[in-house]
Amino acid sequence: MILGYVGIRLDHFGLEFGAVKPIRDLMAGPAILIYEDDESQAQALVAAFTRAGFQAYNSTRADEVKEMIESKKIRYLFVDCLLPGMSGVDFVASIRNQYPSEVLDVILMSGIFTDAIFMKDAIRLTQAISFLKKPFGIEDALRLVKADEEPKAKSEYIPRKALYSIFSKDKISLREKRKVIESLEEIHGYDLPFIYSLLIESKMSGHLNIVGKNGEVSGISFSQGAIVAVDIADQETLLGNLLIESGFVLPEDLEPFISVSSPKKMGERLIHGSVLSPHAFNIVLSSQMSIRLSRTIINSSVTINFVETEVEFTMPQIDSDSLLKFLHDWVAGKITLEWLKTHYLQWGSQKLAPGPLYSDSNPALEMPIVSSMQDFVKSVTSGLTVNEMADSQKFPEESFYKAIHFLLLKGLLIILESEKIVAQKDLSKYLKKIETQFQGRNKFEVFDMMARITSVSEAEPQKVYSTFLAMIGENKELDAPEAKAARKKISDLAKESFEFARSGNREKLQEEMAKLQLEARLKAQSQFEEAKNSLQRAQYAVALQLIEKAVAVEPGLEKNKILLAWAKLGLLESGVSKPGVSLKSVQMDLIQVAPEDKFDALFSFVTGLYCRATGDLLGAKKAFEKAVNMDSTMIVARRELTKTVGQSGAKKDVMNRDLKDLVSNFFSKKK
Repeated sequence: MILGYVGIRLDHFGLEFGAVKPIRDLMAGPAILIYEDDESQAQALVAAFTRAGFQAYNSTRADEVKEMIESKKIRYLFVDCLLPGMSGVDFVASIRNQYPSEVLDVILMSGIFTDAIFMKDAIRLTQAISFLKKPFGIEDALRLVKADEEPKAKSEYIPRKALYSIFSKDKISLREKRKVIESLEEIHGYDLPFIYSLLIESKMSGHLNIVGKNGEVSGISFSQGAIVAVDIADQETLLGNLLIESGFVLPEDLEPFISVSSPKKMGERLIHGSVLSPHAFNIVLSSQMSIRLSRTIINSSVTINFVETEVEFTMPQIDSDSLLKFLHDWVAGKITLEWLKTHYLQWGSQKLAPGPLYSDSNPALEMPIVSSMQDFVKSVTSGLTVNEMADSQKFPEESFYKAIHFLLLKGLLIILESEKIVAQKDLSKYLKKIETQFQGRNKFEVFDMMARITSVSEAEPQKVYSTFLAMIGENKELDAPEAKAARKKISDLAKESFEFARSGNREKLQEEMAKLQLEARLKAQSQFEEAKNSLQRAQYAVALQLIEKAVAVEPGLEKNKILLAWAKLGLLESGVSKPGVSLKSVQMDLIQVAPEDKFDALFSFVTGLYCRATGDLLGAKKAFEKAVNMDSTMIVARRELTKTVGQSGAKKDVMNRDLKDLVSNFFSKKK
């Protein structure tokens, strides 16, 4: 069949075509539908897609569009925002339940509604993959649609695996990074730090939409490789605490601005009142953005899509330089050891080497999670595999995994993919490591681990299973007996878990597990609250035991690292000796505090205890003062401030003097 199209120039779209040309009907690509009120404009766009080898249609009626989406198996829908009767945005929103983003990609178009706020809200409401501002070039439209891949290639391509394949490349172009990001859909929340870093490194502009399992939506806006806006469901961030903790203001500075109602935002009022400089306020707002970003990094699967579009470059913003500290804090304070150990099983037999960005002066090496371990990079690149390094126990296990993850994210380390398991002892260790990880877990948990190890979506159980079997290999005659035995156990567990995942009982067990986990978590929370009370009563040994029990059940308990540090410091000050309790372990606890937990009175208070334990009385005094300024009711902070001032021999502040001293001084003046 021979098709043709009419030569036409369409200025509104910015599309330009030549003379009439024949086109062979060899269209194997996905179907495209143009919903545009101006039929001549729509037909010109259809002609352009047809020329490129796509099946393309157009319509001007909503009812016909709905019918065609189903009958023509439409994959891409281009919709103009300005339509008669119902706007393009409202139309897409009305069909999203029937045609979710997994089956229908939407591209919004407009030459009128091009306001940045409108575009951002429209994209979020419709889950569009892009917003094209008219006039646009055909290349802008074509790059958004891709011909279907060959079934074999499609089945072998695993987007999340492609994301982490970057760890093994000493060179990767910006184009490759963008391609990886565009292919991602379902990921784990702990993948987000890497994605944020890649988007900034790639100098991309657009909106990253993140949808959690419960349907909550977050949006991160990027402009020219900088994060300029963060919208999350929980927008609460105590700005006053951030200002005080950063040392820019005191509580008495804020009081006049808090007590008076005004339509202006607090920051604007503080700047106009000459209490705060615009530069200082931007620093605080960047910290606020980092806290909100940190809250998107959760221990759960999420769905993402990145919509590349123009975004205004505004302040405050998080650029590549400022991201370094935030990235460190997210890895150190948010990502769990259990996730990291499972994640790195796939590279357990591989070796690490200095990456393309490594240099002795790279500021990433000065970040606490790395600098706290002497000669860390030298040790991990000495020729041992990841498993051998972990088993050597040269470094604390949690610190080891977090440090290599951070350095791999920043390109200071790479994984040597060319290294293969050769020695039988290495093969046995590799398989034994996986077997150990599977021990004591039910079928649901084993399958979940298989999905994480292979980076394949849980929604594709057959692919998870086959990819996992390929990873552990087949039994060979030359394999050592222990390797064969370990592989047999792993294979049996994998098969049972795969069959269970296919049976349909997965959801039922998931519900039952959720109930059991809820009971365990409630008990852990109760122990945690009891530990807090024990700390207030200076019962540090009891508190430490309760915290450790609670965290073993629920590792994500809020502020658990801060309370662990408090209990350990209390024991050290009391002269009590206990295994695992040292200033070094306290330092690691404080390094691993989540970013959102660092801007409150409790963290400043425990930081004060740590400074005093290390002999830094001035640092302790400042930290205790911050704690009191952020929470004037925190009696323990007032008490420790008074104690520290006494130890340093500094002049006592009237607000922090003991009542006995204050009364005595009052009567002495009367004489």
